[in-house]
Amino acid sequence: MDLHQIVLFAAAVVGVSLIPGPSTLIAFAHGAGSGWLRSIWTALGNASASILQAIAASAGLGVVLAGSASLFLVVKYLGAAYLIWAGIQMWRSAARRVDMAEAKGPATMSSARLFLSGFTVAASNPKAIIFFTALFPQFLSPEGTGLGQLATMVTVVGLGSFGVAAFYCGLGAWVRELKLSRRAMSRLHKATGGVFVASGLSLVAAR
Repeated sequence: MDLHQIVLFAAAVVGVSLIPGPSTLIAFAHGAGSGWLRSIWTALGNASASILQAIAASAGLGVVLAGSASLFLVVKYLGAAYLIWAGIQMWRSAARRVDMAEAKGPATMSSARLFLSGFTVAASNPKAIIFFTALFPQFLSPEGTGLGQLATMVTVVGLGSFGVAAFYCGLGAWVRELKLSRRAMSRLHKATGGVFVASGLSLVAAR
């Protein structure tokens, strides 16, 4: 891949990643609840899941998922169930988790939990593997080595996913610094939880 192709590929990955969804919303919520520095663990979890999905696509698992209806449904329903569960938990604990006056209290999550949440939410969508399977061939060049080009694209996916998630973490932390009222932040987290549930239900309904 030449520099021009890498830039185009990175633009495609970042452009898709910037679209609000469960991964960006969990990063935003963690930024608002735990601050930007700590929520970077969420971004790392998100990037780790994206890298594994990109590697799976490179290894041909995207073709397997696309060709095996039963396997795809299993992965899809497991991901949907987690999104719905996460949304319900976020809704139920909204008031407690977003109390800005008690930032050092229950709202502070451990680094491992932040990482795991970011990883699990990003990994819960099997369509990402199929997306990468469809995207990668568009940027493969016959002049270069396939393995080297795929390694470059996987690296770009990881960096792009991390950058976008870190951006949303920073956005959430910025909202945290605005010292919004407890009611406003509670509504914000409830809205985020509602989007998670809706995303899970839409994943179940998607054909």
